[in-house]
Amino acid sequence: MKNPTKRRIAVGFGLAAMISVLAVGCGDSAKIEDAVVVPDSTAPPPKPAPPPAAPVKAEGWGAIKGQVVLDGSAPTPKILQERGKAEKDPNVCAVDGPIVSERLVVDSTAKGVKNVLVYLAHPTRVHDDAAKAASTASVVFDQRKCVFEPHVLGLMAGASIEIRSADAANHNVDAKLKSATFNQIIAQGQSFKFTPSAAERLPTPVVCDIHPWMSAWWLILDHPYFAVTDAQGSFEIKNAPAGTQKLVVWQEAVGFITAPSGDDVLIKAGDAVVKNLTINPAKIRQEG
Repeated sequence: MKNPTKRRIAVGFGLAAMISVLAVGCGDSAKIEDAVVVPDSTAPPPKPAPPPAAPVKAEGWGAIKGQVVLDGSAPTPKILQERGKAEKDPNVCAVDGPIVSERLVVDSTAKGVKNVLVYLAHPTRVHDDAAKAASTASVVFDQRKCVFEPHVLGLMAGASIEIRSADAANHNVDAKLKSATFNQIIAQGQSFKFTPSAAERLPTPVVCDIHPWMSAWWLILDHPYFAVTDAQGSFEIKNAPAGTQKLVVWQEAVGFITAPSGDDVLIKAGDAVVKNLTINPAKIRQEG
């Protein structure tokens, strides 16, 4: 006697197959080969992505240096206040020439970019000499002819900034710190010291509310491994821990040139690794 269960399965399968064939046959554009997908057994399997390189651990200390350059033509700097026509205190501000934006300062010969912040994100160790040099460094933040000097500075938490003014006009230094409130008036010839006690996660804008075109940036870290590029775009960080470190590079008009968390850089003990970086002009944001 035939098994009725098997017979029902066979009949069901046959009906399904007929319906499938009829469905494919309906319509002029349908084709049987469109309904059947046969994998190509001869195609090689996709190659797996290579694993990220493991961080290199090493003893000793090294250095990292390099240059940040603009890969193209620099836009014309914006004039913030015309000579002799300052909106506030024209007898002090812009008296010898226009006040020009320092948002992007590029050397005309080497294309080096000034005022770029270069720093390690989370160094694995800190050299005693590097910490001592950063904690005792003479850091001055001045106001001359209604311009902050320097436009960008780096500082280790616990070190002091000497804030002073050479202008015959009142200013205020309003640092937009996350860790503490700091906004203080300073008159001609005055000076005072400010010691930030905590690091900041990002570069901090500093403004003068009396003269709204005045702006600067401070970077406050909990370690000494930072630098600000000079007029030729050059920088150097000494006594850095050997091994794989995360290097962060930030520029005011572009933002982060590296990943915000930093790019891997391998520092060799007793040697200086060279890390040159370029800024794509297409990445420059328009000044408001």
